[in-house]
Amino acid sequence: MNSLFEQVGGAQFVNRTVSEFYQAIGRHLSAFEACDHQKQQSRQALFLNHALSLQPEPVRSSRASFLARGLNPNLFEALLEYLEARLLELGFSWQLSRQLVEAAGNLYGSCEQDLSIAC
Repeated sequence: MNSLFEQVGGAQFVNRTVSEFYQAIGRHLSAFEACDHQKQQSRQALFLNHALSLQPEPVRSSRASFLARGLNPNLFEALLEYLEARLLELGFSWQLSRQLVEAAGNLYGSCEQDLSIAC
C-alpha cells in the first residue's frame, strides 16, 4: 500500500503546490515583502516533502527541526490551508487531506523555530 504522501503524488505534487501558493500570494506582495520568498518557497517545499515522507526517527525529527528554523510561521500556516483546499479541489477525501495537513502541522509545531532565516 502506498503512503499518504505517495497517494497524492509525492514530491512532484508538493513542489507544484508550494509553487502555486507563492505565485498566488506573489501578486499581493511589495518588492520589499517579496525579497526572499524564493528561499522561503524552497524551504517550505523541503519541509513538507520531508514531513510527509516516511522517514525513520530520529532522522525525521532532527531534519525537520533544521528545516523549520527557516520557515515563517504565518506563511507556513497559510500554505497548509492552501494545501488542504488544493487536495479537496483535486478530489481527495477530507480525511486524507486532513491527515496530511495535521502530520505536517504537528511536526512543525514540535520543532524549535527560534532562528528565522527567511522572510
